[in-house]
Amino acid sequence: MLCLLSAAVGAGILLSTGLGGSSAPSAAPGTTIPGAPAQSGGPSRSADPDTGLLRGLVVQQGDVDATHQIVLIPGGNEVIGQTTLDLCNGNFPSESTRSARLQVIEGDAQAQGVLSTEAVLYQSPAATAKAFEELKHVARTCPPTVVPGVNGDPDTKTTFRPTPDGSWPKTPTVDRLAYDFDSIDQSGQSSHSVVVYLRRGRALLGVYFFMPDGPQPSVGGQTSIPGIVNFFAARLAALPPAAVNRTVPATTIS
Repeated sequence: MLCLLSAAVGAGILLSTGLGGSSAPSAAPGTTIPGAPAQSGGPSRSADPDTGLLRGLVVQQGDVDATHQIVLIPGGNEVIGQTTLDLCNGNFPSESTRSARLQVIEGDAQAQGVLSTEAVLYQSPAATAKAFEELKHVARTCPPTVVPGVNGDPDTKTTFRPTPDGSWPKTPTVDRLAYDFDSIDQSGQSSHSVVVYLRRGRALLGVYFFMPDGPQPSVGGQTSIPGIVNFFAARLAALPPAAVNRTVPATTIS
């Protein structure tokens, strides 16, 4: 989720964890460690045997400036009750075939959300292929009017700009969809976002840029959106073939 998130909303998530108010934020008390399982009694846990791979896909503390902080979003390691695909508030039946999920957000020194990454495992490679087809369909048919939100997303009007990745480098074995759009909610609040979906086998990685205009804060030494996307695509390409090409049961609660 959070492809409709603005930098301001991201800041609210970061501040709720205790970050902000410091030029060099550190892990706050109560901040969940990225990749940790949901606490006992939480809504869902993944039984996927490859869940641990997700920690190596998302943005990590060592990837970013020392003054930035990486935080697990609320519900970020849960599947049931959480959304991954929310482009244009569309309908994505493939959501039911997810088996594991991890989403973190990067905050700058002012606790402003600048980037989020969401790593997801699906039941099979066919399931991520279906997710990509659903994304293409929703983008093609997104109406020029306000679309009601789902699962807590606000009612939003989405206006797509030209596809941004025509000249971006490609990563062998990794499929990519990229969208550049403006969102306006019913209060008139607007935001500009670039969202990129990467796919290899049954693994999907969403990279969400909340402030896409101009140079980006460095991630893995990259300061452009194409460079940052390529950085994450390389991680996806390095996953073990046996893990991304297998079929596993859908999400279960344990």
